[in-house]
Amino acid sequence: MSAPSVPRPPARNETLRGGAIARRLDPTSLRLFRAAVEERSLAAAAEREAIALSAASRRIVELEERLCTTLLRRHDRGVTPTAAGEALMTHLVALFDLLDRIGADMDAFAAGERGHVRLQANMSAVSGFLPEALAGFLPAHPGIRLTLKERYTADILRAVASGAADLGLVSGTLPAPGLHATRWREERLVVVLPEGHPLLDRETLALADLDGVPFVGQSEETALQKLYRARAAAQGLALNERVNVSGFDGVRRMVEAGLGVAILPATAAKPYAAAMRIGLRPLSDPWAARPLVIVTRAPRTLSAAARVLIAHLTRPPG
Repeated sequence: MSAPSVPRPPARNETLRGGAIARRLDPTSLRLFRAAVEERSLAAAAEREAIALSAASRRIVELEERLCTTLLRRHDRGVTPTAAGEALMTHLVALFDLLDRIGADMDAFAAGERGHVRLQANMSAVSGFLPEALAGFLPAHPGIRLTLKERYTADILRAVASGAADLGLVSGTLPAPGLHATRWREERLVVVLPEGHPLLDRETLALADLDGVPFVGQSEETALQKLYRARAAAQGLALNERVNVSGFDGVRRMVEAGLGVAILPATAAKPYAAAMRIGLRPLSDPWAARPLVIVTRAPRTLSAAARVLIAHLTRPPG
């Protein structure tokens, strides 16, 4: 019976440095080597790792050649590790524990249990429905890091298109070319009037009722400002914008001070009406039911964590 072949010892100039050796290793061959040591049999190791015996034998020989040392002693009863093989085994315990933890982490990211989502939202979303929605999301997904920035709708659309944001919550009244839009919520617009204003005698108001009335506007960058300016122009109305402020709080305070009337989302006005000297009336125009949408790039480009957030935001209430 011929003696089993053993890899020839490496020549001195074949010896590899540690970094070069690491680049020539592969997890499959290392798992096979570990199985051979634990099973004391190459045939049993091949069966355990679901690989043909000839392929298993070739992999071990190639591994020994890459490491320039003999790892296994072959004999009639099976195999046993050499001193080099025993040294390698001590490293493999930590190595495969690390690989298993890497696999578990990547599985968590793939399932959306971990990750980082960059969300941008307009003023209406931040002051309205979003805080409550996120309050339920974050405790349920502690492995997902969420970065939220408040921006104007136009800026959000640019950020999502460029990849600076993963998703945006914006007004559905502005076009979003090249982006995927998912309907999120609908917000009702109301007219905010100072206490004692004559128009409070009416149950509802239309935009036409505000023709020429002193008006508190917002920044020209807001989707809401663009909306009611466009609607007024279409109807030939003159909005008497006496003052323009950037935030909803500023709008409410200006109205309370009697500087004019305003149009705001109901979510940005109703919670404050009782504590301020202001009154609210529903805006009756059809466009007063304003859609809020979630915009993203192509859905296939979204991370699993971003998809989990979208699923949470679009889940029916209750």
